[in-house]
Amino acid sequence: MPGLFALSVNSQQYKSDFLEDLFIGTFYHQHLGEAYGGLSTFSDGQFRIRTHRGLFRATFGRDLEGLSGTEGIGYCGSVREPYFSESGLGRLSACHSGNVRNLAELMERFKDLGHVFTRGDDIEIVTKLIAQGSNLVDGIQKLDKELDGAFSLLILTEEGIYAVRCATGRWPLVIGEKQGAVVVASECGGFANLGFRRVRDLEPGEIVLLKNGGWETKGRISGGKVQVCSFYWVYTGFPTNVFEGVPDSLVRKRLGAALARRDIENGFIPDVVIPVPDSGRFHAIGYQQEFCRQMMAGKVRNVPVYDELLVKYPYAGRSFIPQDQKQRDREARVKLLASGEDCSGKVVAVCDDSIVRGTQAQTDLVPKLRQTGVREIHFRISNPELRSYCPWGKTTRKGELLADRVLAIADRVKYLGVDGLKYNTIQELSEAIGRPLESLCVDCALG
Repeated sequence: MPGLFALSVNSQQYKSDFLEDLFIGTFYHQHLGEAYGGLSTFSDGQFRIRTHRGLFRATFGRDLEGLSGTEGIGYCGSVREPYFSESGLGRLSACHSGNVRNLAELMERFKDLGHVFTRGDDIEIVTKLIAQGSNLVDGIQKLDKELDGAFSLLILTEEGIYAVRCATGRWPLVIGEKQGAVVVASECGGFANLGFRRVRDLEPGEIVLLKNGGWETKGRISGGKVQVCSFYWVYTGFPTNVFEGVPDSLVRKRLGAALARRDIENGFIPDVVIPVPDSGRFHAIGYQQEFCRQMMAGKVRNVPVYDELLVKYPYAGRSFIPQDQKQRDREARVKLLASGEDCSGKVVAVCDDSIVRGTQAQTDLVPKLRQTGVREIHFRISNPELRSYCPWGKTTRKGELLADRVLAIADRVKYLGVDGLKYNTIQELSEAIGRPLESLCVDCALG
């Protein structure tokens, strides 16, 4: 799920460095995409676009000259964006997060009308659909009627920057402000370091124009049931992010606590609780904190020690992002190192956000834990069983999911080579987020 960042400044009021804010603001979305990064700015009547393959900061650090301006957008994701196009609506550059499910159908229709495609991907068809409108707002509304999928979108134009969140609200966009400047981004976790304060999320279906350091709502996309992605709180977002007013780290601790409460009810108290780093850390913290709360209330006598028997090598990437299974397996094998401490005889609860395909846990994670000498390994998984690929993003594919391939929990325990496996329920997920279940997208857990 790519990360998007937009910045508009008023040159008379703005006291910071435009390019520094644009660069670092985009960099704080690196965790959402590692394959490509891009920046686009508009100044003096000129659009400027730079894209690089690889990690954003490493590839852009020496290639920022000439990108100064007053409006710009940034991208970290799986393809080359921002994407530049010209049409009857004028020149624009755009970047997109989401999934166009009817891409092939739309491309065939445009080809029949004589259109030529150079990329054949989501952003190219998105810009062609927008160009059918009488103006940008009308074009965005026409896009929504034609497109089957979910999206958030940034469009840099000569007028300013349009930011759009689809009517279902599945993917986030959040507004931030400081003197003489406004940003819209996929996440707000890095705002404070740049001096911005979080204002609010774009509402589902809202179309906002950023211009001259300010912003205003220019229109709306109507229709569709609001269903915000629940997995964004569980895993996708960086822990410092606040999505729909709810901190990601807090949701993860609540989910860990729910798993601990069930273990306490069942009389299971492990010797040690550990995270699968980095994504499992706040889940494990919440798990251990619940034992502490219940011990202080006199309900349990023992508390598992929090420890980290698996350490992520800091220069490794995020193994969930690559689409190719061989790449994912390689990154997983490289990124986690087992502790050199002797943990012989210990019963360990291993907290993680989710089990997706199960191959990394089976072939890499469990053997590394076994080599530390632990006696028992019990997986405690915060997200409910993933029973379907995500139709709204580009993360998992049909036929990959462990829960869909190995239906019985007992068979999954055997497949993974562990001693126990528990998941949170969909209702516990809803309670941890603090939103009604009907307002959340849990399609991946429904099967």
